[in-house]
Amino acid sequence: MINSEQIKNLAYSCGFDLCGIVSPDDIPEAQEQFETWLSKGYHGEMSYMAKEPERRSSPRQLMQGVRSIIMLGLNYYQPDSKELPSGYGIVSKYARGKDYHKVIAKKTKKLILEIERTSDGTKETGFRWYVDYGPMLERSYAAKAGLGYIGKNSLLINKDFGSWIFLSEILTTLELEPDNPYGIDHGQCGRCTMCIVSCPTSAILENGVIDSTKCISYLTIEKKGDISADLAAKMKQRLFGCDICQDVCPKNKAAQFTVHQEFVGGGVGEYLDPAIVERIQTREEFLALTAGTPLTRPKLDGLKRNAHIAATNARASKEKPVS
Repeated sequence: MINSEQIKNLAYSCGFDLCGIVSPDDIPEAQEQFETWLSKGYHGEMSYMAKEPERRSSPRQLMQGVRSIIMLGLNYYQPDSKELPSGYGIVSKYARGKDYHKVIAKKTKKLILEIERTSDGTKETGFRWYVDYGPMLERSYAAKAGLGYIGKNSLLINKDFGSWIFLSEILTTLELEPDNPYGIDHGQCGRCTMCIVSCPTSAILENGVIDSTKCISYLTIEKKGDISADLAAKMKQRLFGCDICQDVCPKNKAAQFTVHQEFVGGGVGEYLDPAIVERIQTREEFLALTAGTPLTRPKLDGLKRNAHIAATNARASKEKPVS
């Protein structure tokens, strides 16, 4: 029967940067924090987050007979250019290339096939996998698998890749040896509060707690309709997503450039001219620009709203008198 070390080697050979094994036991403290977060309305318009919340920290409700969870990670870091082109909108690092869901799905399917090929009798083994859209508190399980710790900005922080990590998981009926969550020293945030004080909308409330209704990533991607003038002004020229809390994090100073070219090419890139977006009139034109990338998420209306805000803030910045 295949063991945990073999699983990890197969994961690396399939292109994953991180792999850890964790048991499917519930994580009560993570569930309690999640339920408190929901009760305060911090999920905003993301109603899917509140659907059957107990399942998110109870993998046994997601898959009958699950015995182990294989936690996986991909580094997506790429540095920014030194200067922002005049009038352009900024695209978050994670969204500059191809849609990570599709990239990870391809690697995950390959990994499952390799596990079946390598291990006798696994044709009857069950597998179920998710790429962040599944009902799991994946960062809590990744931390329990020894892949990092959850920082004050709520993101998983790894000693090698910082917080620039896409997470995914495979639930399986295979009985695997779990990793020691403390087997690797990933450090801690300590007294550092740079992410908290640097957030322009004050969305980071306390250790690991985010008020999504103020988060620029939420506003530009998940929120429907208008964005309040106060929050829109604080978005500056961020057209899609936000990296501020990660850019200022000391744990990300030694971030490694991703080896996955799918995240670097094949998309809209680092900056996007708002005028291009504002001129789009049809769904076909919208897909011609965004197909195969994360920028399809807010749909045409949302992306045009973001482009208008970025353009407005860019003009305001140029018109602001020098003191």
